[in-house]
Amino acid sequence: MRAKDFFLKHHVYLYGLICLLANILAVLSSNLSSFPMPDTVPLRQWKAFMDQHGSLINTLSILCYLVPVFLCLAYAMQLRKYRHGEKGYARIMVHMPWAFAVLGISGWLSNFLLEMAALLYFRQTLRQDISFILISSVTSYIFLSIFSFTFIYFTLETLNRNIVLPALFPDGKISEIERTALSSIKRVFLFYFFSSALFPTFYLAIRLFCTKRYHVEIPNYSDFVFTGMLLCIGLVLTFLVSSYFQKPLQKLTDGAREISKGNYDTKTVICSNDEMGVLGDTFNEMTTSLKEKEFMRDTFGKIVTPQVRDYLLNENVSLGGETREVTVMFCDIRGFTTLSENMPPERIVALLNEYFTGLEKCITAHGGVINKYIGDAVMALFGAPVKLAQHADDAFAAALDMRKSLEEMNRGFAAKGFPMLRFGIGIHTGRVLAGNIGAANRIEYTVIGDSVNTASRIEGLCKSYKTDLLISQSTVDALKKQAGFPAIAFVDDAAIRGRTETVKLYTVR
Repeated sequence: MRAKDFFLKHHVYLYGLICLLANILAVLSSNLSSFPMPDTVPLRQWKAFMDQHGSLINTLSILCYLVPVFLCLAYAMQLRKYRHGEKGYARIMVHMPWAFAVLGISGWLSNFLLEMAALLYFRQTLRQDISFILISSVTSYIFLSIFSFTFIYFTLETLNRNIVLPALFPDGKISEIERTALSSIKRVFLFYFFSSALFPTFYLAIRLFCTKRYHVEIPNYSDFVFTGMLLCIGLVLTFLVSSYFQKPLQKLTDGAREISKGNYDTKTVICSNDEMGVLGDTFNEMTTSLKEKEFMRDTFGKIVTPQVRDYLLNENVSLGGETREVTVMFCDIRGFTTLSENMPPERIVALLNEYFTGLEKCITAHGGVINKYIGDAVMALFGAPVKLAQHADDAFAAALDMRKSLEEMNRGFAAKGFPMLRFGIGIHTGRVLAGNIGAANRIEYTVIGDSVNTASRIEGLCKSYKTDLLISQSTVDALKKQAGFPAIAFVDDAAIRGRTETVKLYTVR
């Protein structure tokens, strides 16, 4: 079993061992933190009193140090009330560093109360001045309690944030748990200042005052050793506090880099219920929102063309439009109703999807936009919504590519057992009203006008003239006669239904 898996399986017991280790280190440091005692009658009698009742006091001290063991165990037993992953389970785990730190110093509090009781008994019995003993005892116990609390809390909180909680709660959301007294960046820094600077300074001042006031001779090395111990505590505390921000910020930085690459599945789990945890959960919510918006944008770009999508997403969603000269193309399959009579619906859909995909590639390759699908017909625009300087040339080049693409598609259709397809293309250039048309709560970007109807009628005449491509005189006049274009031949001066004037039609032989 890997060390991490072992730790995760037994983390509660290991947290208890860390509490025990913190108290052991506090006991070892008590020799350095305790006040040097002057050689006075009251202190000699106090020492004799302690030696006389040593067995009782030692027994009571051991019992006092068992208090945090039972209290921490009782707190951990609450986990049995909940199933793994439930909010109650998460709350206990999130609060465990704080609870173990508070309960872990209960042994020092119990010992302090025991010593105060002994001091009061000593004072009443021997009528001696205990002021020095009282000051040194209170100050030392406060120091040792802060030492133990700091070691326990920041060690367990670091392990909790970086190992335990991310494994137990991979989705995070720990910031939703109610906060403890130190579940705040501001309070962490205030406590850091208090424990690493303010209290050591105050402790040294009290120590100096007592040594001067009671004429205590301090060994030359004592203050240096004690100051070194304080520096070590401050260094460890600085390392633990810095890890509060370094790792979460690194996770956020890595997540931001992934999002910039378009990876919206990125999740940054910061398992804490302070401001960093809120930031991590907000970051994940933003990522989810970006993923949903990208999905909607991508889906929207399939329902309408990407050009229309971008036009609408740029806040062009009000009803109305503008008059613009464009080239309109209609393309319709010949005899599709007869072809589809004996085909199952799923094969018809598969055939049309492949066919439309081939046409769409040709149209968009030349800047065109498929405005709508009308059954088996396609209406395409060149010059709206994106303006094109040579929209007639683009439409003509797209039609030529569509003819070649249909030949390739028909070879593929034959291999799949689909019928061969033929189409007719009609192209006309003219002025249209382009914009958002529809109701207030349902709009569609499209073009309307006589030029649209004319393009549709021209496409219908492909049947009469037995050709697959007809273009109007206005489109021919707009062509720049680019190199590579085939020769254009006149077909007829045709009457168009709905127009009083005839339209000259051309094709490519």
